[in-house]
Parts: sequence; C-alpha cells; structure tokens
Amino acid sequence: MSIVSYPVLRCILEHIEADCRLTLSARSLKISKFGKSIPLRMDLMWLTENCRVEINHTGYKVISEDPDKDVTHTLCRVYNYKSGFSVKRKFLKNYGVEVATRKIFEYLFGGRNSIRVKRVIVHRNGYKNMQYLFGTFNMKVNSLTSSGSGLSKFHSHLETPLKELIVDVSHLSDFENPIVRTAEIIEITNYGIGLYNDPNVWLETLRNLPNKEVIVREGVHGLTDTSILELIEHWRETRKATGSSFHLRKTDSVVLLKKAKERFKGTYVKLKETDRSTFFNIKAVSINIDSESEIVVYINVSRWTGPSVVIKVMTVGSSVEISEPLKKPKVIPTQPSNYSALVVIPFLTLMIALCLRFFC
Repeated sequence: MSIVSYPVLRCILEHIEADCRLTLSARSLKISKFGKSIPLRMDLMWLTENCRVEINHTGYKVISEDPDKDVTHTLCRVYNYKSGFSVKRKFLKNYGVEVATRKIFEYLFGGRNSIRVKRVIVHRNGYKNMQYLFGTFNMKVNSLTSSGSGLSKFHSHLETPLKELIVDVSHLSDFENPIVRTAEIIEITNYGIGLYNDPNVWLETLRNLPNKEVIVREGVHGLTDTSILELIEHWRETRKATGSSFHLRKTDSVVLLKKAKERFKGTYVKLKETDRSTFFNIKAVSINIDSESEIVVYINVSRWTGPSVVIKVMTVGSSVEISEPLKKPKVIPTQPSNYSALVVIPFLTLMIALCLRFFC
C-alpha cells in the first residue's frame, strides 16, 4: 500500500466532511495532532442550551445520570440525526457537568488554527456555552443566526465581516456591535419593546446602517408612509451605493408606491430581473438619483412572510418604464428541492473511537 504524502493528506483532510474527520482524529493520534493545523470545515454548528453542541448531523450533550441518587455519574450522549442512532457513555472520571462539557468542547475545537463554518445558529440560552469556547479557537463564518442578547460575547471568536447575520435586536446599542455593522446582509427577526414603541428611533437608526442589505422581518409599529418616504429621500441625498437595499414588512404597500411616485416624480416601471421564487411580473416605481443610478421601490410578496416593501439602489436600465396601472403581484409557489439520498456516516466507529479516547 502506497504512503500518502503530507501535502496530499492535508488536502484530503481539509475537505472531508466534519463528522467523518472527527472520527478519523479519534482513531488516530497522529491525525489528531497534525489535523489541528488544518482548517476544519463544517456546514453547521448549533449551540443550544443544556450543555449541548451540534456539528452537522451529530450532537454532543453532557448529562447527569440519576440526579436523585446520592452518587451521580456524568455521561456524554452522542446522537446522529441521519441514522437516528444514539448512545451514552460514562466519563472515566466523575466530572461535574461543567468540567465534562469543557472537555468535550476542547476535544472538538481546542488547539485548531482555523475553523470555517457555513452557518452558525445560537439559541437564546446557547450563549451559556460560550464560556467553554474562550481561548480555544477562532471561526470564519458565512452566516450567523443569533437569538437572545449574547451576540457581543461571540465577537472574539468570529472573523468578520459576515456574509449574513440573522439577529434579534433588544436595544439600540446592539447596532453598534462590530459583527452587526460589518455584515453584508443583516436580517432583523425580532426587536425589543423600547424600539417597538418608538418608530422614529427605528428610522434614524436603520437609515444610517452601513450594511449593503437590511431586512426587517417583523412589522415596525407606527412606522408611517411619511417616515419611509423620508428614508428614500435620505438615500437619494446621500447617494447610497448601488446594490444597497432595505426590506420592510408592510400590508398597504401599493399605496406607498403611489405616494413615492407623486413625491419624487417617479415613473412606474417593470423590473427586468426578479427573484422568481417569491414574486413575478412586479410593478415598481423608479426614482432618479443621477445619470448612473436610480432608487427602485417595489412590492415583494412572499408566501412565507407576506407583503413587504423593498427599496433598492440599482443601475439605470435595470427597469423598463410602463404606463399601465399597478396590478397585484402574482405569488409563485416555491418548488420543493430535490434532495439526494442521505448517506449514514460510520456512527458506530465514531462511538468506539470516543470511548477509547474518553472512557477507557
């Protein structure tokens, strides 16, 4: 059997699916050691409550056995969502839950030079697990979904900017977080009661965000058409960069289009290219900025989130002027994706390797 050279093995390990790679590292001490210097690529990292972390399709959770007894044992439960297989193993030493959780996190992430994750999801109480990550690694993340108020704790672990940030906002200071301000796309799914009751604060804050795309999924109470028109005016005066867009949930969006046309002496247009997964044959209003760019205001009707208004800076020529009256946009149902057959990972091998590492 020919020996694989180090450069070749390094390239292979970097692109092996994370679940399989962790299995190999558990079985081979040599691979475990030099594998720390090779970027670990993951599709998904999920931090949830109760001392649990999930990597792709495999979850790791530390639990206490028989907590009502005088003597308890700490266990690690490993389970796989693809196969449905689950197993529990006792730690060799009777660690407390916090110490045992730290050891699991150190085993998975400790000492690695680079971790690259397509998507990280942190639930509201998942930030309690952040204490186990301090000083262990840094991550390059494409998309981060953050629930709760612990986003600031994540800053030391992330390489910014993010491609996409989906976040709950509880206070205006959240918008000053470097993770928020440097993300290319920011999607606000929920916001605190203080922001809810003061739409003027919303307007002032949102119009000054540097993000290329801002999406507000929850309707803003009290944000009037006049306020939105002022936002458009601000973008027009400041020459917002081409490609910038702002999405806001709004039910009476057709009325807003009419007001925008009248105030800015715009024209009804039809977009040349649209997202066909959510809407089709859109009518919009074009507002001139200069000879090279225009602000286009249009209605986005999604089967999942309902109607919303989109304000987008586009290059001149991205739309075609029309004279016909506005019609209700037609919703095109999203076609279900065709998924390839699921392939079950060698789960028993992973468990045997973990048992040898931790419990023997």
